[in-house]
Amino acid sequence: MSGGSRTFYPVASLPDTNARQPTMPIRPPSSSLLCIDSEDRNQDYTVSRDASTSPYSFSINKAESIMNGFFTRLGVTEVVFPWVIPNINPKTNEIIVNVTVGGGGIVSRTLTLNPSFVKPSELATVMQAGVRTLFNDTASMAGFTMIYGSVATVAVTASGVPVFSYATNAVGTLVSFSPVPYNTATYPYPSNTKQLFDVLGFSTGSNTTLSASAFGGATFCAPIRYVDIVSTQLTYNQALKDSMSQQVVRDTLCRIYISSQGNQSTVSPTDATFCPPGCAPTTIYRDFASPKLIQWLPNQPVPGYLRFEVLDDTGAPLYESDPFAASTTSGAFPAQINRTDWSMTLQVTEN
Repeated sequence: MSGGSRTFYPVASLPDTNARQPTMPIRPPSSSLLCIDSEDRNQDYTVSRDASTSPYSFSINKAESIMNGFFTRLGVTEVVFPWVIPNINPKTNEIIVNVTVGGGGIVSRTLTLNPSFVKPSELATVMQAGVRTLFNDTASMAGFTMIYGSVATVAVTASGVPVFSYATNAVGTLVSFSPVPYNTATYPYPSNTKQLFDVLGFSTGSNTTLSASAFGGATFCAPIRYVDIVSTQLTYNQALKDSMSQQVVRDTLCRIYISSQGNQSTVSPTDATFCPPGCAPTTIYRDFASPKLIQWLPNQPVPGYLRFEVLDDTGAPLYESDPFAASTTSGAFPAQINRTDWSMTLQVTEN
């Protein structure tokens, strides 16, 4: 104290000597569920039995908003997706086979396989029988062979490798393979589409050159490795946009990889039971431990109209690979007899 005034000095807080530190209670935000089922695209089963919409491209229509409330985030937590798109499908069931005998002219014919799920060893057997039948008027092609899991050529010998190898087994007879032309009446798909040529692991040069024997690159015979589920209505408020290495970028709800720990094949590629993911039908279940959280405006409801599309790993609609699609069309989408519907659960939170 000086000059009749007082001077105050700050008092330091005493150290906390309690064994238990003071805590602040924290609880997670309140949440609710938004459940989507592709089967709900139809009002009832009388409509569903005659419906021509695909489970891979459909709309949900309700007279009222699907969800109201002051929520700020939503994200996919679970997906159940039946996988019924075979590895040999309308996009991957054709290949051109070229044969020459004794230095004569080259004969090129298109081999068409029936859409089906096939293991690699089964595909080799189907290809072998198909090529022999396709050239049944060429005696030297009766001994054509194709195998999976090993290579036995003049230059390379290997076993237990996931490749296709083939041989004419006839002196003077040469064979090669070519992809079918894109954007044609018989194959109306763009050049970023995988063909049977690619499923077999073949490449330009090694397998398009006529030879007595050759082999392709490593392949697990799965033309589709993942699918994206897209709904522009549910990602509309997303401020931070998605990105991807594909040429066309879309905001997605989630990406579903065909492979998982539960469907890995543990036997050698030389084993007839070797079945990589995508070579057999299954039901994929995904529980997203860290779901993508989509920003949402709290004063905006989830609308009664939601559009969903499932796209393959090239960005093309999945229904294009669906062998269950009928040849006729209804509106913009092919008439379907695919009844394997998928479903997803989204968690909606207040903050």
